[in-house]
This record gives sequence, C-alpha cells and structure tokens, in this order.
Amino acid sequence: MTAPLFFIVNPRAGLGLRRFSTIAAKLRKAGVPFSAAATLGPGDATALARLARHGAFGAIVCVGGDGTLNEVVNGLATANGEIEPGIVLGIIPSGTATDFARGAGIPLSRDAAVERLLGGQTMDVDVGRIRFGDGRVRLFMNMLGAGFDAEVAGRAQDVRGAISSIPAHVVGFASALAAYQNKHIAITFGGDDGGSARVRANMVVAANGPSYAGVLRLAPAAQLDDGLLDVVVVGDLDRIELLVNLQRVFAGTHLGHEKVAIYRVPSLWLESDEGALVHADGDVVGQLPAQVDILPRALRLIH
Repeated sequence: MTAPLFFIVNPRAGLGLRRFSTIAAKLRKAGVPFSAAATLGPGDATALARLARHGAFGAIVCVGGDGTLNEVVNGLATANGEIEPGIVLGIIPSGTATDFARGAGIPLSRDAAVERLLGGQTMDVDVGRIRFGDGRVRLFMNMLGAGFDAEVAGRAQDVRGAISSIPAHVVGFASALAAYQNKHIAITFGGDDGGSARVRANMVVAANGPSYAGVLRLAPAAQLDDGLLDVVVVGDLDRIELLVNLQRVFAGTHLGHEKVAIYRVPSLWLESDEGALVHADGDVVGQLPAQVDILPRALRLIH
C-alpha cells in the first residue's frame, strides 16, 4: 500500500467538508489511503502542516487558496526557513485567489485537480523566503509585495471578517487608493550583476509565479523553477496613472511603461524609512526592512 495522503482543508475557501466528501469518495474508489483535517481559523493550516511533516505521509495536500497554501508551506519549513528534502506537496485549488496553482498549471476544476493529484506527476519548484529585520522568517510561494499592494491586502484583511474575500479586496483597493502615499524604497540586488537603487515607488513585487490577484499578469515571464525572482518595480505613479494603466496589467504590457522596471535576481534587500508593509501571497506579514531570496527547486509539487 502506498503511503497515505494528508489533506489540510480550509472550509472557508469555498470547499466545505460536505463538498470534500466527493473528493474522499474518489480517493476511496481509487484505493488511495488518506487522512484529512479542517482548519478553523488563521494559523491552523501551519500547525497542521507542522505536525504532518513529521508523519509518514506520501504527500501533504492543501485544499484552499493562496493564503492557505502559504500557511501550509510555512508549516513545512524548518526554523531557518528551509524545506527538508523528501516533502511532497499537492494542491486542490479552492477559493478566490489560486494564483500559484494557475502558474503551476494545476487545474482549477476540483475534479480535474483530483485526477491530476492521483496521477502523481511531480516537479520541483522554487520557494521564496523573507527574512525580516527582527529575525522572523516567512516563506512565500507566488509573490511578495511591498507598498501599495500590501496596503490593499492589509485593508482587505481588516474587513474580511464582515464580508467575503472579493468585496473585501475591492474595499481594500478603494480605501488604499484614496489614502496611500508612494514611498521611498532602497533596493539592493543580489546575484552576479548586483547593483542598487533608491526609488520613490508605488510598490515593489518579487514574483516567483506569473499570476497575480487572479486575473493580472504582473510578472508574465516568471517561472516557478528557474531559481530567480522577477522583481517588478512600479515607480512613482499617481492615483490617476495607476487606474489608467491597470488594464495593461491584464495583458502584461505594463512592463513597457516608463515608470515600471523589471529585474531578474536570486535575492534582494528592501529598506524604507516610511513603514512600507509587506505581504506574502496576499496576507500582510510584516514591514520593511527585509531580505528576500529564492530557495531553488526546494519543494516537490504534484502537478
């Protein structure tokens, strides 16, 4: 008998336990042993993953969106933010934000994702790592953002308990757009080319994958297994410029804008004296300064 799968299910991400029963039925029909646990609130997926990584499971499967996936991966990490060899991750996308799964080519249909999971084909993917000035370490799978997009995420988190995720992000965007002031951010790039810049920026995004906020192609050439971060620096755009050019991000043509720059590096250091927030995969996790790097092909993914 193959090693059992361990499912971490976020019922708040559009797939309640009753609907999970259809997945369970498919697994039983295929003769696949498994266990499953549901999250009740923030932090639960991390705690469950931390317990599961010490178990004899063939794979740990995240059933949820990017936020749940981020928690799971951080639960799989060691204290210094590394992934031990041999851990296998599966994903059944569910929820409003499934950018990493989209970038990895995992079907967004639940039934198709289960079939892909049962197929067992794997790839090794990069994992992003953030090390904050206070010593905390946080991993991310899809994107890190500092500045405006992190402000949007923070304001959305403030109202998400009262309204669902998509309206919460609309409220967060409108609120941040009205109040946010672009910030001076110092960037030091790692790698062979190195270099540094100090810019007044709307936001700085370090992307592991190409998809962003469901429909945007912020870093269209980003690859999950190339050992590099695609760093998109959105410069000193005012509110009108940001709104006018937002549609260009749907097609990825924003990279031609004179106030947008892109770099491909294995690491970078971000600093700001103006309290720039940082989000990881859509959830605010701290503020600058932060060192960001990539862990090349650190995690085996069923895709």
